Amino acid sequence: MGVEDVIGRLMKALAEASKEEPYLGISQKVDTSDSTPVYEDGDMGECDPLSDFAYLDTSSRVIQVKGANIFMASLYGNDNGTHVMVPSDSLVPFIAVKGSEKALEKVKAELGNLLVTRNVNGVEYDSEYKDDNILDELRISLENYFIESSRNAVLVDGPIVPGPYLEMVGEPYRSAFEELASRRHKEKLVGIVKRLSFTRKLSREENVKRKFPKLLGSTDDIIVHQMSRSVKSDVFFSPVYKEELNLKGSSVTRYMVYVKVRDSVFRVESTDRNLLCRGAMASARNASIRGIPTFIEVADKISKRLSASAFVLSFIYARTMLGVNYEDWNSFVEATRDLND
Repeated sequence: MGVEDVIGRLMKALAEASKEEPYLGISQKVDTSDSTPVYEDGDMGECDPLSDFAYLDTSSRVIQVKGANIFMASLYGNDNGTHVMVPSDSLVPFIAVKGSEKALEKVKAELGNLLVTRNVNGVEYDSEYKDDNILDELRISLENYFIESSRNAVLVDGPIVPGPYLEMVGEPYRSAFEELASRRHKEKLVGIVKRLSFTRKLSREENVKRKFPKLLGSTDDIIVHQMSRSVKSDVFFSPVYKEELNLKGSSVTRYMVYVKVRDSVFRVESTDRNLLCRGAMASARNASIRGIPTFIEVADKISKRLSASAFVLSFIYARTMLGVNYEDWNSFVEATRDLND
């Protein structure tokens, strides 16, 4: 039996299984005791799509130089036709360093306020501080910079309240994410969440539990596909859902609608229900062949190229002056590929 035959039979068997059971993964038990409730809030209704708006995406990478970790973030934003890029000639902090006292002393003397060595609450990036959180905080800071500078509604790749689920995050990370999220101008923000194969919000909603009992514990994209089975159009909008979030003692209402364009599903979020509708309509109208908003795909690709260029430049200098390790060679190959994509 050849490889092609094995793979073909594997996919045929899974296709047969999916006719009886739409979600083929291991269903997870949905524990709502430590989760915020999700409620259905009626149909989205009719509205005009946004015509003038800004959009953005960010990217980040890390290189290790003689044990010092250098974190680099990038941003591409388009503010109704005006391009905004970081890193660029604009002096916006986009680099963080975690290293020895001597390393920090030298780089601070060279770069001053352009360098980040502490989180937004002043906690130092020491040896215990998680690298992934530093990258998250850098990207969120750049997003906040762009959102604050724009006068238009802003469509961002990701949720309107950034970062992980705060109830599951310990200190000092939780307070850092809360502070960054509280500084964000959410009243003009629309979030586009693409990676729904990792989220299970809909399994917490009572109407979904009643209508799709066999799908509880499956991911949101699978549930939306089942919701849209009887819809002949290429575009499907779910009911609107809402969720109350606690952010530094204040309540934030997040309205959400799921949009299916052909085979792709994404979630649109906003704190304003009318802005949610207009953002969802604009996203569906501008969907690419993949079913994802074209402007999000553009911002994603350019932001990755910007971070790749910063990484490649860092790699070249580091290799010449200090030396690089095996993992950074692999990351260099990946960054070069992103530049040529």
